This record gives sequence, C-alpha cells and structure tokens, in this order.
Amino acid sequence: MTKSIAFLFTLFLASFSQAQIRVVSYNVHFCSADMDAMETVLTEASKDDSHGKSIPVTIFMFQEVTNGKQKILHGLIGDSYSSGTYTNSGESGGAQAMFYHGEQFIEKPEDHVDIYTGATRNADRWHVIGIGENEGVDLWVYSAHLKASKGSENKTQREFGAKAILENIETLPEGSNVIVVGDMNFYSVREPAYTALVSVLIDPLGTDEWAGEDDASKHTQSPRKQRGGGLASGGLDDRFDFQFISKSLQDGAGLDIVRGSYHSLGNDGKHYDIAINEGENAYFSTDRERSNELATALHEASDHIPVIADYDVVKVEKSNAGSIPLD
Repeated sequence: MTKSIAFLFTLFLASFSQAQIRVVSYNVHFCSADMDAMETVLTEASKDDSHGKSIPVTIFMFQEVTNGKQKILHGLIGDSYSSGTYTNSGESGGAQAMFYHGEQFIEKPEDHVDIYTGATRNADRWHVIGIGENEGVDLWVYSAHLKASKGSENKTQREFGAKAILENIETLPEGSNVIVVGDMNFYSVREPAYTALVSVLIDPLGTDEWAGEDDASKHTQSPRKQRGGGLASGGLDDRFDFQFISKSLQDGAGLDIVRGSYHSLGNDGKHYDIAINEGENAYFSTDRERSNELATALHEASDHIPVIADYDVVKVEKSNAGSIPLD
C-alpha cells in the first residue's frame, strides 16, 4: 500500500484589475472670456463619451493662466480636485496650472520645477503618485506654452524650449512615465521643435502632416471666426495643442494610452477653417443638440479647444487561493 504524503503549498493566482485615467490639456486664454461657457466645456470633458466610455478627468493642465486665474479654474472644476504647485514669475505668455483628482493622485511638490523655454516663458513639471485604485502609478507631467507666430526667430525660440524640456526629461529615472502637453504653436511636422520632441517622445496621432482639410479632426485652434474679448479668430485650421507621451506609455505594460482615445474635444472634423459652431456640429454622432451646445461653449470660452487622452492602469494582483494537499 502506497503511503500518501500530504504536501501543503500556497497557490497564488494572478488576476488583472484595470482602471483608467483621463488627461486634459487646454489653453484657457487667461480666463478672459465667458466663464459659464468654460464651465460647460470642463464639465463635458469628463462626460465625453465620443471616443469610448466617459471618464471623470483625472488631470487637468492649463496654459495661459495668470496669477489668480488658477483659483477661478479650481472653482470651475470643483473641490474633488487638488491644485498642483503653481508658480508665475511674470511670464508674458501666462503660466501653467495643473489640477489632479484628489482621490486618485497626490503630488510630490518637492519635484516641481520651472523650465525656462524662452520668450519669458516657463514650462512646468509636476510629479504625481497614484493612490487608491491607481496605487503604483508614477507619472511625470509637463505643460508648456511655447513662442507663438511664424518666422525663423520664433521657430528658433520654440526649438530652444522643446530642447529644454527634453533635457529635463533626461534627468528622470530610466523608464519614467512622462506626458508633455501644451500649446506648442507648431505649424508643421517639419518644425525643428516638433522633430526634436518626437525623436524622444511619441505623438499619438503619428508624425504625418496635419495641415489641410483632410486632417481637420486634429485641429485645435481657433474655434472662432470673429475676434472678441481678445480671443484669436481664423477658424479651426491649426494644430497647436498636443499631448506627447513617453515610450513607456505605449509598451503594453502598466500605464498605457488607450488607442484611439486621443482627440480634440468638440471637433467633428467637419469645421475646417470655419467656426466650430457654424451650422450643425456632429461631434456626438447620435446627439446633435448636445454637439451644438458644446460647440457654442467652446466658441465662447477660449480660442483653443481641449486635447483629451485616456490611459489604462493595468495591475497584476496576487490572491491567496488557500492550501491544497498533494498526494
């Protein structure tokens, strides 16, 4: 008779849990326009289900935020958000502001830095750490507003700023998760500043040219055809606003961009070189009224429209399945 020997071992089963975060970048033009319209835009950024499911915004980053205007923005997005470190040293193009959902992240304020990008402007860097369901997420986010306008001197200024940001990224730990957003004022994929950034980071929309009607859905400036309140006109025909990501955010592990989620809020791709609210807007394919209301709010709030991208937070969890006897 064979004697059975009982071996006890603990079995750990790996299970996957997944959450998502949403990152929004928006040039708010000094909060100089209609703040009721701005509130509508910011609320819709969380409700937006045009490119997947709706997700409450996790991180807002704003450009052209003069001192005091960050408090107005905080009031519009609400107490669920905490303010990242805000600095303003008299920047001519307005400073950067960042807000993060207080139940999902905390900031490490000692890691905040200003990065001089030329033309009396600074980019800002923030370091946020996930809590709750985002525990284990470690993310570095940058916001910039590079020099505007065409011309070789302005291109040179933008290149200087882009390289300054990249030099700072080089100081981060290897493999860091990095998102660089902002109003970059790039007119072409051939701009030295753009080519410098995509030599290190990823443009989620690819590196093909974005000028022209065929790429209208990529454009972010200007949703207006008429000047008013200092807001620039010109119609939607420029891609000035971006979210660049590190390769670690597209490697299939940990925190990753959701493919197809990167888009310009309210841009239905059918308003090339005209105001975003001219005629009918078809951004929400099954809700024309909602689309038109958002288009009007975007028209009245600023001379840019927000750029949105969603990111998967994938974690492997171990669970104790108990002891199993082996004969």
